[in-house]
Amino acid sequence: MWKCKKCGRIFEKKGQMHSCNKISLEEHFKNKDSAKDLFEFLVKKINNEIGKCKIISLPCCIHFFSNYDFLAILPKKENLEIRSKLGVFKIKSTKEIDDKFMDWVKESYFLKKIK
Repeated sequence: MWKCKKCGRIFEKKGQMHSCNKISLEEHFKNKDSAKDLFEFLVKKINNEIGKCKIISLPCCIHFFSNYDFLAILPKKENLEIRSKLGVFKIKSTKEIDDKFMDWVKESYFLKKIK
């Protein structure tokens, strides 16, 4: 694992190419109220049921970090596209953020440990 000294992001490969630029969460959710509500619901569920995470808002997407980058969130107008090494989901309602989905998030959260 490698940590960029400029932006603090953690990567699998030393010197991995990336952008250190960040944008506000508000910019991601302009005219996307449904996606913002889903995002806020998901953040609370992760923090309450799995563990604390750091959120970094990049121009491409929103990254969730525990010991490493475990989720990438791409806000769409009516849903969230959620990516991890375990797969991709599109969430359209809070009902879809159920126990089964949270088990998948938990597995992603604990997939790696920094050595």
